[in-house]
Amino acid sequence: MRITKIIFFIIILVFLTPIAVNAVTSNENSIDLSVEPGKVLFDLTNVKPGDSVVRNFKVMNKGNKDFNYVINNSFRSGSEKFYNELLLEIKDSQKNIVFKGNLKDFKKTSNSVLKSKTTDELYFLIKIPMELNNDFQGLKCQFEFKVYVEGTLGGVLPADGPKLPNTATGMFNLMAIGIALIIGGFTLISFLKKKSQDIKST
Repeated sequence: MRITKIIFFIIILVFLTPIAVNAVTSNENSIDLSVEPGKVLFDLTNVKPGDSVVRNFKVMNKGNKDFNYVINNSFRSGSEKFYNELLLEIKDSQKNIVFKGNLKDFKKTSNSVLKSKTTDELYFLIKIPMELNNDFQGLKCQFEFKVYVEGTLGGVLPADGPKLPNTATGMFNLMAIGIALIIGGFTLISFLKKKSQDIKST
């Protein structure tokens, strides 16, 4: 009976150990995307035709896995007439132009690779065209730039979303192996009990 208890303990230990190791591995390989500033990039007040505003925008990879990211743009609320007239220019850290044109025409950037533990710095410039007349006076609009990781579990991960591990299947595989070991352990224990009873009866 002592042998069966030892075997059962070893099987339980083998089942629990891989899960603990996998939890650490998943955390180490997590995708961790952050942006700065986090929420408001442009807050334009008291602007007039001809004014322009530049903002620095940082995309940070704080995880241990390289990834591709994209930045998209969407109109949120307010005057779409005013939004359609705004001009946008985006430059990378080397001052190369990523986009230049009307804000409404900017849908998303092409894929950019961001290495682990590195930061991309971008420069966003919004300009109010000089030729806007009094019809646009007092108009306001809200629009949103959002950063996504591409190819995360077949979809996208937003910057303000949760951190995701590099793989989602490892844990389930280890659990399946552990369950199989437990079932095998119970089978072995039953076999040993039966064998012990047979020996006693003879």
